[in-house]
Order: sequence, then structure tokens, then C-alpha cells
Amino acid sequence: MDETQAKQILGITKTDNARTAKIKFRRLIGKYHPDAAVEDSARFQEQAQRINAAYTFLKSKKFFDEKEAIFDNEVVIPWNAPINEKAFTARNIYSPYHMDIGTGGMYQAAARGKYKWDPDEEEFLLFLRSVLHACKELMDIADIRCGMDGGTDHIRVPFQKRLFHSLAMQYVDPLYCLGKIAEPEIINQEGQKIYCFRAYIGEKQDKERKDRILSLQKGDLVYPAALRNWKLMVKDSQGNCLGYLSFAEDELYYCLFPLMQADLVQLRMSVVRVRRKKEGFLFTAEAEIEFRVRVRKEADHYQNPDGNQEIRKILDEYERELVDSCR
Repeated sequence: MDETQAKQILGITKTDNARTAKIKFRRLIGKYHPDAAVEDSARFQEQAQRINAAYTFLKSKKFFDEKEAIFDNEVVIPWNAPINEKAFTARNIYSPYHMDIGTGGMYQAAARGKYKWDPDEEEFLLFLRSVLHACKELMDIADIRCGMDGGTDHIRVPFQKRLFHSLAMQYVDPLYCLGKIAEPEIINQEGQKIYCFRAYIGEKQDKERKDRILSLQKGDLVYPAALRNWKLMVKDSQGNCLGYLSFAEDELYYCLFPLMQADLVQLRMSVVRVRRKKEGFLFTAEAEIEFRVRVRKEADHYQNPDGNQEIRKILDEYERELVDSCR
């Protein structure tokens, strides 16, 4: 047996690191353990021996000691982005095999580390994929620690959503990324940058909200009502709820919402146009909004909260849920 054969047996690819490679080994050995065989236990025993032999071979080569390396003997190229040394975990940086990343999902690991997201260097969709994979790595480790071998998706999903948000914000510098994504419309005399984006308010089900949206006129101002769970509730001048605001570019949520939560921006939202969008027997009331944001000078020194305590809390809660599910 050589190194290539051992990796093939364990299913190790170049996107793996020492931790994920060990996870794959433990899952495989759990799947093919002779005690798990309903029938054909001899085949299970033979497969388990091959898996153990592959793991033993790679371990003898100190293959699993390279904690931050990407496998297949490839050189890890330093990534051109700032690093958050305090981030809870490292993540893979992915680059597409071809320019059209929307079709086929072909990508490769270019680097690994606690790199912040740089919109100039890393496609947004691949950044999201990277964070999702980092979440899965952490939750796979929790599964193994609790003696679980798959079948935890029904427990995983709500915890993964919380973990994804907390982890993603460790890799985002909101003001830095905002400056990469958009050019300020103007910079005023106080040195404050003013940006302008297109946003939307839409309602399909609630008749009262639809009527309120359709009653809006071009130039009417709308106002923030509440910011919860990365959603901005908007109201009209009479204080009536209109619904949640959405942006055409998803990247803006990661740049603007942290600054909004920290009260480092001032908003002015005005109606551009209102329309009815017919969808079968129903229709959606939609208002296009000119979303103007003025960034306070204090934002120059803003940094996202550490987040490690919240991430550890989520993982601890997930492990407790796993243990309780086995009782």
C-alpha cells in the first residue's frame, strides 16, 4: 500500500485537513465495523481491516500531524487577505475551476487559514460555501465526541443556522468589505461616506400590508422599525408595519447589518416605485426603495465582536441535544 491508495480507501481529498481526514476515518470504521453488519459480516470485516491498514499507514508517515495542510502533497499558497487570529477555527478558501461558478459547482481549495473575506479575492458564494463547510467540520467533531455516526440532521439544522451566522462574522470586516463592494456616492465635509443601494419591500400573503405598500407614493419616506435576526422591519410615516426589507445583493447584509446594530450608520429610505406583481391567482405588492446610508466616522475603528464564546455555547448546546437524543 502506498500513500495514494491509503487516501483513496479513506476518501481523503485535497480539501481535507488533519481533522476532517480523521473524521472520515472514524465514520468509515463505524460504518464497516463487523458489529454493524446485518449480513455478509465477512465482507464488513475485510473492509474494516483495509480501513485500519490505510489509517495506520498514513499515521506512520505522520500524515495527520499537518494540522493546517491541504493534502495531496500540494503546496498551500498564502492567501492574499487579512487574518483574524482570534477566529474560532480555520476555513478553506475555495477558487472556481472555471469562471461560471453558478453551474456545476466546480471548485478547489486554494488555501486554508483564519482568513477574512476579501470580495476582490474570493467569490461571495464560495465564501458562504467555505463557512458552511467550516460549520460542518465543527459539528462532525461534536458528533464523534458524542459517539454519533450520522443520522443527526434533524437535530443539526437549527444549530447549524446559528453557528453559520456567528462563524461567518468572524471572517467579515464590515466596513472594509463595504468599501470593496461599492463606491460611496459622496463623502461629506465631515468625511462621512454616503452610499446608495436599491432595496425592496414585498408582501404576498398579508392583505393589510399589501394595501399599505400599494398606497405608498414615489418619494415617500419609510423608517426602520426593528432589527432582529438580520432582518430589518420597516414602517410607514404613520408607524404601520410594511414588512421586511431585502437587498438585491446578499453581500450587503454582512456589511451593513453589523454597522446598523452598532448604531454606526444613519439611514434614509425613500420610495422609488410601487408595483403589483401577478403570480397565478395571487399577487405580490412590492415597493422599490432607495436605501441611502451614511457611515459615521466612528465606524473606522469598528470590529465585529469576538464571537468565540457564542460559538462554543452553540456547540455545547448541540452536544447536549445529541446526548439527550440517545437516552
